[in-house]
Amino acid sequence: MKILKTTTTAIALLIGTSSGFAQSDVMKDPVSYTLKNGMTIIIAENQATPKVYANLSFEAAKVYVAEKAAVQEVTTTLLNQQLTALDAGLSYSDKGLNLATTSAGLEAVLQTMYAYINAPGFTEAALAKAKAELLAHLTAQDRYFPETVNAASLNKLSLADVNAYYNEINKPALTFLTIVGNINPAAAKNYTKTVMNQVKPAADFSKNYLVSIN
Repeated sequence: MKILKTTTTAIALLIGTSSGFAQSDVMKDPVSYTLKNGMTIIIAENQATPKVYANLSFEAAKVYVAEKAAVQEVTTTLLNQQLTALDAGLSYSDKGLNLATTSAGLEAVLQTMYAYINAPGFTEAALAKAKAELLAHLTAQDRYFPETVNAASLNKLSLADVNAYYNEINKPALTFLTIVGNINPAAAKNYTKTVMNQVKPAADFSKNYLVSIN
């Protein structure tokens, strides 16, 4: 049931991203694989479009906990800033990591994506930039934030807090990669397995991080 719900949600999201292409009758039924590390890959082939769209969902990040709202917002903003800078086809939001590329470029972008999410290497400068963006939105009141996301809670967050939270949500067994587009399911699976074998294990961080509701 969990996989079915995640599959339906992710494919619906990607169909919306790919405009009218995914509505074609050459959209094939999705297939799914579970890799040795526990990650689930869901692939829906659509020969009508030259593009390939993907969504990598950290399911653990979708559980709302008020005390973690600030670190969640900072991490989401930081990931989006850095991924977009790495590749124009990559972005991150509360719906997960999004990828858009051509069939020929999928393996290379997957490699960039996996190398980053496996060891993002957050810095103090990157953290400051993410905080500044969120504080600007708070000042402008142009975005909704939970009440626990405020200037005080954002300013108290440290780099260790972000690393700990990211390590908490980046769990392969709770991660789904959904791929929709002009790509053979077997080829997409092989690309994913090849790329994952090329990355090093991520660093282990403490789960203890600061939160504030003041």
